Amino acid sequence: MGIGLSLLKNDFKEKLYAIILCAGEGKRLKEITKSLPKPLIKIEKLNNISIINHTINNLIDLEIKQIAVVIGYLGDTIRDFISTLKKSNNSLQKNLIIIDAKNQYKLGPLYSFLSITKNQNFFTSNNYYILIPGDTVFDLDILKEILLLISKNSKLIHDYPFVFYRDIELKALEQIYKRNNLISYAEVKKFDSESVLKRISQVKIRDIFSDDVLHQIIPIFIFNYKFIQVILDLKGAIRVKTIWETFNYMIDNGRKIYAFRLRTNKEFYDIDTMDDLRNLKKKKDNRRSDYSK
Repeated sequence: MGIGLSLLKNDFKEKLYAIILCAGEGKRLKEITKSLPKPLIKIEKLNNISIINHTINNLIDLEIKQIAVVIGYLGDTIRDFISTLKKSNNSLQKNLIIIDAKNQYKLGPLYSFLSITKNQNFFTSNNYYILIPGDTVFDLDILKEILLLISKNSKLIHDYPFVFYRDIELKALEQIYKRNNLISYAEVKKFDSESVLKRISQVKIRDIFSDDVLHQIIPIFIFNYKFIQVILDLKGAIRVKTIWETFNYMIDNGRKIYAFRLRTNKEFYDIDTMDDLRNLKKKKDNRRSDYSK
């Protein structure tokens, strides 16, 4: 069963801005990414459209009003694609923008993300932000459930960031990834009706015990303006490169981050290596995805 489309109250939806992070070099796909950034790789199961096009289509379906694409490596190639996309869809003229991380992308995803703070029209105290990696293929139902969780917990989002995870067994992980793949997972502290993130860690699939159930991180994060501003003010002291390491730093320094479990059985695919691309081409009878686009 799909998740219903009535997701967010209009006033809240107006304040939820999307960021698609497309600044990285994709070094592990160097056969392709010497001339083509990962977000522009076309996926056969998506009717041969690119990863970023698929993500933008999903956000449009969910009626997200503002979308920023953060570029860095081969940024002009993505800029040209976005320009062409906007010409073919008038509704995107004002709602889809480019933010150039410039050379900051070389310092890591955290610094690419923080480049949004330089755009004073996009980065304002009235808004909330959903951060989506530009090199990951998400089923639409995953995004729908995340928006439903945001809606149900809208009172919390003003003060706290959100992370999302799913419970998954080793057998299911082995159907999707190679045994050497690193999996990011959440350590969660549960109270009566809420779950708080204790830490994000990583483990290789080969090191997971057969009876373990892992809280696998869904690589989509929700931020409020205040939390981003704190990161910005502390970035010289944090000395980390990734979003998940930043969360761990913040937790160690007394900040609370809420963790929400997704119940949908739909899949997502990180595209990091040639194996990931090959796996995505395999028959989906033994997989849990059902891409509609």
